[in-house]
Amino acid sequence: MRTRILLCLIAATLLHAASNDELKRNCGAVTSDQTKLLSNLESCITDVFTLDTIHPVAESIVPGGGTGPGLSLTLDKRGDWRSTFNVNGAISLREFWKSEMKDTLIHRKFFNAGGSTESFVTHLYVRARGLPQMPYYGIGPHTSTTSLVNFSEQDTSAGLDLSHPLASWLSVGGTFEGIFPDINGVHSPGIRSIDQYFNEATAPGILKQPTTVHSEIFARLQHADPIEFQYRVGYNFFHDTDTGHYSFGRLHADLRHNIYFERPNGKPNRTSVLSIRGVLSFSNFGSGKAIPFYLQETLGGSDINNDAMLRGFADYRFRGPDLAMISTQYEREVWKWLGLMAFYDAGQVATSAGSLSFSDFRHSYGFGVNVWSAQKVVFRAYVGLGSGEGVHKFFGLAPGLPGM
Repeated sequence: MRTRILLCLIAATLLHAASNDELKRNCGAVTSDQTKLLSNLESCITDVFTLDTIHPVAESIVPGGGTGPGLSLTLDKRGDWRSTFNVNGAISLREFWKSEMKDTLIHRKFFNAGGSTESFVTHLYVRARGLPQMPYYGIGPHTSTTSLVNFSEQDTSAGLDLSHPLASWLSVGGTFEGIFPDINGVHSPGIRSIDQYFNEATAPGILKQPTTVHSEIFARLQHADPIEFQYRVGYNFFHDTDTGHYSFGRLHADLRHNIYFERPNGKPNRTSVLSIRGVLSFSNFGSGKAIPFYLQETLGGSDINNDAMLRGFADYRFRGPDLAMISTQYEREVWKWLGLMAFYDAGQVATSAGSLSFSDFRHSYGFGVNVWSAQKVVFRAYVGLGSGEGVHKFFGLAPGLPGM
């Protein structure tokens, strides 16, 4: 019973908002109707964690940083433009933290959307996070686990992004933001600090972290049936506002597919899904320039955005300017809210796009269990195998694959 209530608490952070009336009704039923004690208690906990305006949250900060409690405040204003203003923050027991202030503006009839049911959406935001102990193994596909060191990172980003539908299957958009990083060593007993073992040549950006202006333009193609897919292809430019030494460009493609084999009454059973994801990322920078190590792609476990990336290896295990990855995963709800999963991942980072090769891909596979709510996976526990570097375990809020 305790486990089920805990999982309900975590899942509640991803569900619909509850009103004060719902909270009073469901929490009052805990004491008034003992015949449905467990069901009423679950509903009460869900309402507490999804309450309108202000409510507690459980947030995964970054992989390896733990899941922390926090608060979220939301103010909603409706009209031709719908404005949703949100402030939230959370801190884990390991003292990893993050906070965000964001205003989401939505207009359903802004420009001609070409018959799309999507809306014009823009976010204005300020985000900050503190990561006191992050792992670093070096750059390239052949780094060793014995090279593991740690660094600390604090960064703030402020800007806006937007997305506009041109048709039911196509949206375009962009991002413009400033990134303000602060990278340091970790000087604690028993910890190998990055500045003691790496230098500017082996960890670019270790000595100086200039303010970076990041801009992106992207296109998103999507389709819902019979095969659900979403392709997002964007070109990013990172401009070093100081000397220009750390300026670079990046082409990033993220291709996701969901295949539903079970289709009762012609509708897909979303609790039985095969997910296939492919990622390609190619960076370019001029002669004599470098990409800061903290802005390079990572492969292994999950990346800093909590997206699953070669899960048999440790988080951030491989790091480089270029990346190629393919991941397959099958998930099935087998009993009420409980399900099973299996996955196979393969991928590689490289110091140049020309050195990416399928024959050099790293491979991993794994098995686990998950928790479903409203036909979505909200919690996973699995083991990643096949890396040759031990077992990688994950237990927490569902990472990025296969979500769309």
